[in-house]
Amino acid sequence: MLWDRYRGVLPEWELCEAACRTPAPKTIRTFPSRRPDAEVLRRLSAQGFALEALPFPPHVYRVTNEPFPIGRTLEHWLGYLYVQESVMALVAYALLEGTQARVALDLCAAPGGKTTHLSELLPEGTVVAADTSERRLRALGSNLQRTARLNVLSLRADGRSFPLGAAFDAVLVDAPCSAEGNAREDPRVLRDLPEATRRRLSRLQEALLRRAVRLVRPGGVVVYATCTFAPEENEAVVDRVLAEHPDLSVEPLSLPVPHTPGLAEFGGRRYDPRLRDAWRVYPHHLDSGGLFVVRLRRAGVEGAQWASPPLVHPSARIPENEAYRRVERALRLVTDDLGVAPHHLQGLRWMVTGKHLWLHRCSAWPPAQWEPGQRWELVGCGLRAFARWGRGEQRPTSWLVQWLGDRIQNRLDLHRDQWDRLLAGQTVPVSRPSGFVALSFQGEVMGAGLVRAGQVRHLIPAERAQQLREALTLRAP
Repeated sequence: MLWDRYRGVLPEWELCEAACRTPAPKTIRTFPSRRPDAEVLRRLSAQGFALEALPFPPHVYRVTNEPFPIGRTLEHWLGYLYVQESVMALVAYALLEGTQARVALDLCAAPGGKTTHLSELLPEGTVVAADTSERRLRALGSNLQRTARLNVLSLRADGRSFPLGAAFDAVLVDAPCSAEGNAREDPRVLRDLPEATRRRLSRLQEALLRRAVRLVRPGGVVVYATCTFAPEENEAVVDRVLAEHPDLSVEPLSLPVPHTPGLAEFGGRRYDPRLRDAWRVYPHHLDSGGLFVVRLRRAGVEGAQWASPPLVHPSARIPENEAYRRVERALRLVTDDLGVAPHHLQGLRWMVTGKHLWLHRCSAWPPAQWEPGQRWELVGCGLRAFARWGRGEQRPTSWLVQWLGDRIQNRLDLHRDQWDRLLAGQTVPVSRPSGFVALSFQGEVMGAGLVRAGQVRHLIPAERAQQLREALTLRAP
C-alpha cells in the first residue's frame, strides 16, 4: 500500500494513518470585512449549527453540529463564509506573514479559497488571480462575486507562461498534485500512481514554481504548496529550483501550528538541507487534510512600481468619453434610483468592458508592465456591478445591490410567500414607482429587482435564484 513508503519518514505514523481512516470535520472561514464573526455565529446558531473556534488560523471554525449542509445556508449564499479545510487556511498566512506586500499573485487560483483569503488579508492591496480552465474560472468568478472581493483582478492565463514584466511582492503556487492529503475525503487518492503520471505532475509543478520565481520582485516571497505527501512533488521539485537560483533562500515559518519538518532525503535521494525549514502538516496535526508548504525569499530589496488601473479595458475598444458617460449613468442610477449616498462610493474605481461595468478597489494594474504579445484575458476586476441590457441600457447586478446592502434607501422588504412567488418566476404586485429597487428578506438585501406597471420581478441570475430558493426552504420560518 502507498502508506507503507512513508512509514520510515513520517513521525507518529500510526496517528496519521488512523486519522486518515476517519472523516475530517467540516470547517468554515468567515469574512470579518463582510459581517462580524459574532453575528454570523449567532445566525447559524439560531438554525441549529454549533461551531467551535480554532486556536489558529483566526476566523476559522469547526462545525460540530450541522442540521443540514452549511454550504446551503443563506449565510453562505450571501458570502459571509467559505467552506474550507482548516489546514488550507494556513497558506495565505504563510505567504503574507511579516511582509508589506501590496500586490500578490495567486498563480493557480480556482476555485478561489486561497484567493478570497488573500483578498481579506490584503484589504488595501491587490490580488491577481489566474487559472486556465473555463470550468474552474467559472467557479472562481462565482466565489469572488459571492464574497464581494473588490480588490481581486482575475485572469485567464497559464501559470507556466504567465506574462513577465511586472514583479509581484508575493506569489503563491498552490500546485495541482496527486492530492494524497485528501485521503479523508477520498481514500482512492492513496493508490499508487503510475510513474508517468508522477513525472507529468512534477514537470507541471516545477514549471509553475520556476515561473513564480521569475515573477516575484527582489526581496519578495514565493510560497509553494501542495496537498500531497509525495516528496517527488514537494521537496524534489523545490530542490531542483533552488539549485538553479542561488538568489533564493528558504525561510522558516512561525505560525503556531503543529507540523513536521520537510525531508532532507527520501528513497535514497538527498535534498537541499534547507528544506528542513519546509512544513509538512499531516491530517492528525489539525484534524484536517494534509499540506506541504515552503516559503522562499528572493534576495534584494527593490520595490515594484505599479500603474493605476485604467477606466477602459483595452479589449473593450470603447472611446473614453463613452466610458465616462456609462459610469456617470451608473452613478446616477445608484444614487437616484437606489438612494445610496455618494460618499459610500468614495475611493472606489470603475472599469468598463464591452458588456459590463466593474466596481473595484484594485490599486495596481500589472498588465501595464507586461511584455507585449503575451497571452492573457481579463475575466473580472472587482465586482460585476452593471450589465448592458435592452437598447444599450444598464442595469445594476444583484452582486452590486447585495454588496451595497443597508446603504440602499430604496428597498422593498418581501415576505416569505412573496419570495416564493418571485423565485418561482412570477411577479408580485407592489405600490412602487417603476424602476430598479433592492429586494430584501427580513431586512437583509438579497438582490436587485425591477418594478414595472405595479409589478416587481427579481433580477437574480437563474442559478443563484435556485440556490436562494433552496436556502430559504431550509431556513426556519
